[in-house]
Amino acid sequence: VSDMNDEKIIELFFARDEKAISETEKKYGKLARYVASNILSSREDAEECVNDAYLKLWKSIPPRRPMPLKAYLAAVLRNIAIDRYRKERRQKRVPTECTLSLSELAETLCGDSPEVEYESALVGKVINDYLRTLPERDMCLFVSRYFCSDPIGDIAEKCGMSESGVKKALARLREGLREKLEKEGIKL
Repeated sequence: VSDMNDEKIIELFFARDEKAISETEKKYGKLARYVASNILSSREDAEECVNDAYLKLWKSIPPRRPMPLKAYLAAVLRNIAIDRYRKERRQKRVPTECTLSLSELAETLCGDSPEVEYESALVGKVINDYLRTLPERDMCLFVSRYFCSDPIGDIAEKCGMSESGVKKALARLREGLREKLEKEGIKL
């Protein structure tokens, strides 16, 4: 594990020092593999996505100076893994947990309206605002399921809840998100 803080790692990126990648790997490699593996069906695909994410960091820092680096890496990695997931899906290699978690959230976010796609930046802001209003446990449930694609059983164990309790809480959170989106004028 790297003892280097995010600011120092970002300075390495700005200096174009390849040590930036190795320090990022030391500090966040386990998290990166976890996020990618929860979205993708194959360990090899997940590993490729992690490497692609490091390359994306190399290309985007500078000029960006993302703080915290952990969140930026996770977002970049998640986008890369979801793109890979979509490619797998077209090839009919669909990973179960990712399919389930994304379909649950899609019921809340995706309507037949093309405005939803057009307003995606606003939707992201509303989701972030909604998450900030939640108690820590609810935010953990939401992020675990819909960002990390954790299986219901794993979330239940991690949070000390029953699986049915997790499912009920997630349904309540999706409904709360739906209400927040509608209140903000986002048509579903």
